[in-house]
Amino acid sequence: MHPGARTGAVPARAVLAHLLHGPVEPILQALPPRELALLRCHGLDERMLVSVLGQAVPADLLGNPAARAQALAPRLPANRVVAGRTALWVHTGGPVPASPDLLRTAPAADVVTLEGVLCLRLTRAVVDLARTAPPGVAVDAVLRARRAGLTRRDLEPALLARRGGGMRGLRRARRLIDELYAPAAAEGVQASI
Repeated sequence: MHPGARTGAVPARAVLAHLLHGPVEPILQALPPRELALLRCHGLDERMLVSVLGQAVPADLLGNPAARAQALAPRLPANRVVAGRTALWVHTGGPVPASPDLLRTAPAADVVTLEGVLCLRLTRAVVDLARTAPPGVAVDAVLRARRAGLTRRDLEPALLARRGGGMRGLRRARRLIDELYAPAAAEGVQASI
């Protein structure tokens, strides 16, 4: 071919295979610092990568609770239970907490193991946040549980289990859950009064 002649499009995989020695493999885990440094691209990084406790993880690898737990695993101390906002993130996604909320122990009935990570069940995490978190966080937790498909009936056992030992914030949690799970018809009647 002479200079200036049109050539057909060449697939990116073919170009990479020609430039690299060895097979091209997709990224399936957090990026090592050396590779991350090579891939810096302002504007694109913010759309493609999520910082999970200081480790850059491709956003598309965080699509389910097991994947989010797996992203946390290397940054967690052994035998701790993920709790609070971190457990809420593991179960429902959303903004990644800046630091992990951890418990030393929790009743076995309140814990689920995801990819080797001990994590409070969503019901327990939501009730704990509704009881003790700042108001905005508490409301967000209940709304995220509702969007995740939990019903008021699903939250009831976790509320009842917190009764023992004079747990603070139970009335607040119950009121918050009742108000945020109120039937839509009742809200419309109240608004017209």
